[in-house]
Amino acid sequence: MKKHTVTAALAGLLVLSSAVPALAAEIKPATGIQVWVDGKKEAYKIAPIVQNKQVLIPLRQLASSLGIPLDSKHITFNTARQSTTIRYDQATVVLVSGNPEAQINGIKVPLSTSPILTKQGITYVPVDVIKEAWGKQVTWDPASQTVQIGVSNKDKVVEILKSFETGDTKAAETWISKDQYIQHNLGFASGRDALLQGISQLKGANVQVEIHRVIQDGDYVAVHYKETDAGKPSVLFDIFRFDKNGKIVEHWDNSQALAPANPSGRTMIDGTTQITDRNQTEKNKTLIRKFVDDILVGKNRAALESYYNGDHYIQHNPLFGDGVSGLKQAFSAAGGQGASFGYDQVHMVIGEGNFVLVVSEIKSPQGTSTAVYDMWRVENGKVAEHWDVVQDVPPKAEWKNTNGKF
Repeated sequence: MKKHTVTAALAGLLVLSSAVPALAAEIKPATGIQVWVDGKKEAYKIAPIVQNKQVLIPLRQLASSLGIPLDSKHITFNTARQSTTIRYDQATVVLVSGNPEAQINGIKVPLSTSPILTKQGITYVPVDVIKEAWGKQVTWDPASQTVQIGVSNKDKVVEILKSFETGDTKAAETWISKDQYIQHNLGFASGRDALLQGISQLKGANVQVEIHRVIQDGDYVAVHYKETDAGKPSVLFDIFRFDKNGKIVEHWDNSQALAPANPSGRTMIDGTTQITDRNQTEKNKTLIRKFVDDILVGKNRAALESYYNGDHYIQHNPLFGDGVSGLKQAFSAAGGQGASFGYDQVHMVIGEGNFVLVVSEIKSPQGTSTAVYDMWRVENGKVAEHWDVVQDVPPKAEWKNTNGKF
């Protein structure tokens, strides 16, 4: 069905046309509703409305608040379907007037109420679509008639990690729960204060943080990044869990010194970064979990080749080069030497689109354990690329908290 782009005349109010379909509603804007975006009060010419006890904001004004360009590349309409398509920041959102479901990257997502197209040709959208599509925090307080649209959980995490460069604790104080923060980095005492002290000690230390990948899965945000401290680079995975109020309440991480490039010339941190196929997230998580069970736990290693597209496999582990053949040789060599290799426990699986991160544990006969964070990129239902960070778990006598590594 042909999509109509927004003309210059339409862009002013993001209206469809003077010939509005019969299903268009007659709406009376509410008065006194305040909309705050990232701490700034928005001055909207057209007031929001309240429908089914939920707030809806005119699309043009909402797009402007979020920095979405008002052009046909980013916003298009289909008059016959009364639908609006928004393409912005790796999300494609389709909203249909009167339909309480949005399509976000091909996935049906329920909304608090339906978008509305008025007889005046104004499209109103429920504010919770911002949270569902772009991860921003959205709260509506009926008592004060206030909508708060805040920083996404991904951005909060990046802001905290980048504060390692400055030693400024403001981001951590703002986004980490004061009383409920559970720390799994065994080098820190549990609670927010220990982390704040650690960040403040980095002031002037010339720490550099390079963020490469950030994925979000529900209340969890995982980051893959490089940190250089005193000229020594390390590669890390950090995982943060958020509560309903958008505060960080739990943290895990794994760190490994940056190794030289592997036999294929790849490093532990380079490679693909773009998130795609968000509508395949759960399918890809299921695939990777089964892959880990079959191949790395060792339940069915004969299935190894079935997980790949031939020998096409990009490897960032510093010991191995590209290709499935290298993995087969490694497993054969371990078996030939009588070595018993296998993951003992999978603790966490986090995914977004084509990226899946798995947190696992390897236990030794001597009673020690190693934490392994593996990230895979899935392409067309096959394992396509891999990164990992491996770190030994220190003896309990060295732990500064009792929460454990996992």
